[in-house]
Amino acid sequence: MPVTLEGIALPADIQWTDEMVSHGVGQVQTPTLTGALVVEESAQAAGRSITLASGGGAWVTRSTVLALSELAAAPRPADTPMVLVWGDGRTFDCVFDHAAGEAVSASEVLRLAAGSQDADHPYTITLRLITV
Repeated sequence: MPVTLEGIALPADIQWTDEMVSHGVGQVQTPTLTGALVVEESAQAAGRSITLASGGGAWVTRSTVLALSELAAAPRPADTPMVLVWGDGRTFDCVFDHAAGEAVSASEVLRLAAGSQDADHPYTITLRLITV
């Protein structure tokens, strides 16, 4: 099954770099005036980071980079998350994680003079998403 974000095809070998990072518990630590520490924890139903990265081998075309950049540049209407379909069939409702840095970053695999890149020119990419 192909990996897609809002219908935009991503490489099948793109890496989910933080897939195995613990994500099920939210925690707030608050120091009190007496110096004690109050720790509050609860199950976290959303807010899981999903960082997808080329890892040096999963290239995308310039046209894909432009489509993803355009998608990231438009604020999402309330209650309308994007759908990420992972290669094993799992789906995730998510938005771009603008608070974590650049939501979409890309670099040319082979650097060309400005304006020389066509729609099929290869890029490495990193996408920062968060589940909602």
